[in-house]
Amino acid sequence: MSDRRISRRQVLGGMAALGALATEASPTPAPERYQLGVMATMYGSVPLDDAMSRIKKAGYRYICIGNRHGTETVFAPSLPKAERARMLRRIRDLGVQPFMSLGGFTGSDLQDDTQLGSYLAQLDLCADYEIPIMVGGGPWYYTKFPNIPKRDTDWQPIVSRFWANMDKAVAHAESIHVTIALKPHTGITARAKDCIQVARRIASPYFKIAWDAGNVSFYEGVNPDPDLPDLAPQVRAVCLKDHAGLRGDENFPPPGQGQIDHELMFKTLFSAGFNGPMAIERVDGRDRGRLASEVVDQRITAANKFLVPLLDRITSGL
Repeated sequence: MSDRRISRRQVLGGMAALGALATEASPTPAPERYQLGVMATMYGSVPLDDAMSRIKKAGYRYICIGNRHGTETVFAPSLPKAERARMLRRIRDLGVQPFMSLGGFTGSDLQDDTQLGSYLAQLDLCADYEIPIMVGGGPWYYTKFPNIPKRDTDWQPIVSRFWANMDKAVAHAESIHVTIALKPHTGITARAKDCIQVARRIASPYFKIAWDAGNVSFYEGVNPDPDLPDLAPQVRAVCLKDHAGLRGDENFPPPGQGQIDHELMFKTLFSAGFNGPMAIERVDGRDRGRLASEVVDQRITAANKFLVPLLDRITSGL
């Protein structure tokens, strides 16, 4: 009678063969070439479940997280840690992923020494929600925009206080592995050439730039910015908004319907190795904060149809 006993070596060999077949049948998914999302604040008036459903239906799976949806607080220092963890699970269960925050603009102005704690609390929120990048801005440059800047004798102390507090904020950001990314917003980050100097001010991998071509066009009247190629290696996030009109004309149509050259911008950034989050910030034209959710649906869907083929084409050759 033949010996039917199977050696341990044969068993392990068979398991290895099955594993190889499984790998061939189910290859590891290719990494994403880019991360495109929307700022959930566009749906701040509707409940969280409804907002995330609308964003997902429009073709997005990433969000720049907002503070509230409807009457519910979803992202704020007032939430205890256990509630933050529960909220993150809930958001992910709805099919979207927080990938950026605008916490650097949320009640935490670093030119005011008393608000450093609020800034650090926003960084801690990002860490608890596993958000790698917090976008902020520098000090506001104007007494009255667009034509009355602050006096230099007032402006310089403001900038000094900002940098003193930012040094402390970056040290905290390094300890919790969250990147602070400042974006164009007049003043020290007005244009790419200014952002280059800002990026050099603090030598840390957790202090970088978030690009915003719409802001450069709106606040500075410059489009495209000639110095973006030199800044691009320092860009870690993008706030996407188109702009139509001259400097100071608050008109932000959906991406692809204004004067921003998105193709040139994306080619410049991705050629420099950019791989960070990109979030559509505004699609409301001149109707800031007055769009019905159904209109936002239509506009972010139109933005998706414009941006995705463009991004696919640009990143496919990289």
